Amino acid sequence: MRAMVLRGKALAIEDVEVPKPGPMQVLAKVLACGICGSDLHAAKYMDDMITASRLSGSVAWDSRAETAAMVMGHEFVAEVVEAGPGAESWTPGTRVTSVPVLIDPSSPNGMTAIGYSTVYPGAYGQYVLMSGPMLLRVPDGLADTTAATTEPCAVGLHAVRQAEMKPGESAIVMGAGPIGLMTLIWLKKEGVAHVTVSDYAPTRRELAAKLGADLVVDPAKDDLAAVHLAATGAAAPAVFECVGVEGTLHQAMQLVERGGRVIVVGVCMKEDRIYPMVGINKQLTLKFVLGYTPVEYAEALAALGDRSVDTSLMVTRTVSLDELPAAFEALADPHDCKVVLVP
Repeated sequence: MRAMVLRGKALAIEDVEVPKPGPMQVLAKVLACGICGSDLHAAKYMDDMITASRLSGSVAWDSRAETAAMVMGHEFVAEVVEAGPGAESWTPGTRVTSVPVLIDPSSPNGMTAIGYSTVYPGAYGQYVLMSGPMLLRVPDGLADTTAATTEPCAVGLHAVRQAEMKPGESAIVMGAGPIGLMTLIWLKKEGVAHVTVSDYAPTRRELAAKLGADLVVDPAKDDLAAVHLAATGAAAPAVFECVGVEGTLHQAMQLVERGGRVIVVGVCMKEDRIYPMVGINKQLTLKFVLGYTPVEYAEALAALGDRSVDTSLMVTRTVSLDELPAAFEALADPHDCKVVLVP
């Protein structure tokens, strides 16, 4: 099969072997797969990601990825083509998605991350292996490209749930990339009355307004704290840092009200610097969040299926496999929001 392969920092379209489904696995044809910010990071900072994984005691990252070939892609919807022993209930032609992990007894934690393994190819190719017990049926009528946003949609849901928003509270979302916008969508769905979203890119501010932001701010022109205060009458009790560049965590700590919460969703790939006394003087809570639970993943898919959440506006472009390496380069410019591979 054809797939985009990462070796070191080089991306190329190559022919790779079609995987064979083992016990309790299915082989599925990829219908759509979103480009994730984590994949953009991996293509540039894989060595840093593996180092951070080791420092945190995580075994999620395949350490061989620094040198061995890897097929990424974990925001997928696919169609079952073949079932392995024990997974025969999943008939060919069924559209499915899944939390992107394979049940793998050979792995130290019993799981292998789909899209970050040098053994199993991810969904930036024509076929992907999935574990039968993890599969979820994609609701009828839900477009493939929208279904492929289930994974980042679940990330936004998890961030909002971790913030434990209280009635009457407002929020600031720093960054209107895919994860910031998913966070916005869930804040509004959960009943938060006022959400301010900031981003430097005009196209992303426009998307935030269309997706329900009560106030959109260009931080290059306006004082984010001041305009939020003018709109709501109080500093924000919750700030979602969804940018992930050096300095934004410190900015979030300055923005949030005394006694407030900073929810760290953005992934900064460099060592960063904060002033602990800011957090101490304001008695802040910093909460770092990762991914989602399987229940939240299923909830995100159900919300997309019943249209109580609509992420379709966020899909600004689709690309073929041949166009995928160039799309990685283009996403350095935030003109697009969510780019989806349709192989």
